[in-house]
Amino acid sequence: MSNQIPGVPEGWDLVHANRLAEAGEFILTEEGDPYMTSTGSGRPYPIIRKIEKPAKYRPFANAEEYLPEADRKISRVANGGQQTAGFLRSTGCDSLGIWVDGAYRTFLVMFKRGHVFLDDGTPFGAKIDE
Repeated sequence: MSNQIPGVPEGWDLVHANRLAEAGEFILTEEGDPYMTSTGSGRPYPIIRKIEKPAKYRPFANAEEYLPEADRKISRVANGGQQTAGFLRSTGCDSLGIWVDGAYRTFLVMFKRGHVFLDDGTPFGAKIDE
């Protein structure tokens, strides 16, 4: 079931039904289109905001997916799943996983343990496009 508010475009959420907009806010025009105000509005409009969906990730499916990321530093993770100081670098990979710290770990294990790439904090896995 959709929580879509009638008149508000898909992918947008109603912030306030009828007030003056501030600079940088999105309003819903009379035509039903989102419009970002640069100086605010002189009269009341419905104020809307873009709905941000968090990115979803899954374990790498194979070496081909992982290879573009192979040179990135990977976080260290303790047995309890907590990030720890330092970083890992893979020294090789195959269709199921990587060699790191002299041990072999599958992509699934690395993902489930909560490893992330240190440069931007994204999960150790492939982004799912929706």
